[in-house]
Amino acid sequence: MIGKTIEKLKNENGAAQILEASIVFPVMFIILFFLIYMGNVHYQKAQIEAVVTEAAIKGAGYCADPILQTIKEKNGIPTISSLKTEPYRYIFGGMNDIEKKIGSEVADTIQKSTLTFFSNMSPKLTTKASDIAKFNNYVIYSTFSVEVKYQIQFPIRFLGEKTPPVIQITSRAEMPVNDVAEFIRNTDMVLDVFHGTKLGQSISSLFGKINDFISSFAKK
Repeated sequence: MIGKTIEKLKNENGAAQILEASIVFPVMFIILFFLIYMGNVHYQKAQIEAVVTEAAIKGAGYCADPILQTIKEKNGIPTISSLKTEPYRYIFGGMNDIEKKIGSEVADTIQKSTLTFFSNMSPKLTTKASDIAKFNNYVIYSTFSVEVKYQIQFPIRFLGEKTPPVIQITSRAEMPVNDVAEFIRNTDMVLDVFHGTKLGQSISSLFGKINDFISSFAKK
């Protein structure tokens, strides 16, 4: 009788362990799978943000000094005939060529990205290449921004879902265009035009008299 009771308890413990395993293992697998998925999402997001930031820095540099773009394309110091100085381009022209170039480079880099744990989790770009990069002229200052919207698809479908869930992500970077030389050239152009008028000559003469008056007091 005692032997039968012990054997029955052993059988019940074995059944309990099987039942516990059938509940715990799927839960642990789902948690582990979700952790791997979210880790992969954050990794790809970090990679794309690095691409966007680098592109914004490059675009701001090209806007500040077009010669940098020529050096990059020629892979060396360009000749005088191939230099792209483009003086006063802020007034008479835009940065469409730079916006188009940076936008195409960012789109190609993201579309060719294969750094993913799951084969069907590569980022899908939803922003047009022509809308990725933008030169922002705020009169007083200017910036160059790069913004992309993309989606990363879950590798499996849940029960009752026709398509796998998708995460929508936006990455953006904006860099100031530091163009001291361009500001000096624009200022010189305004001064040249201003000095060529009678009003400019009168104001210059007035400022000259004021400086002489102040200098006479300084000598005393």
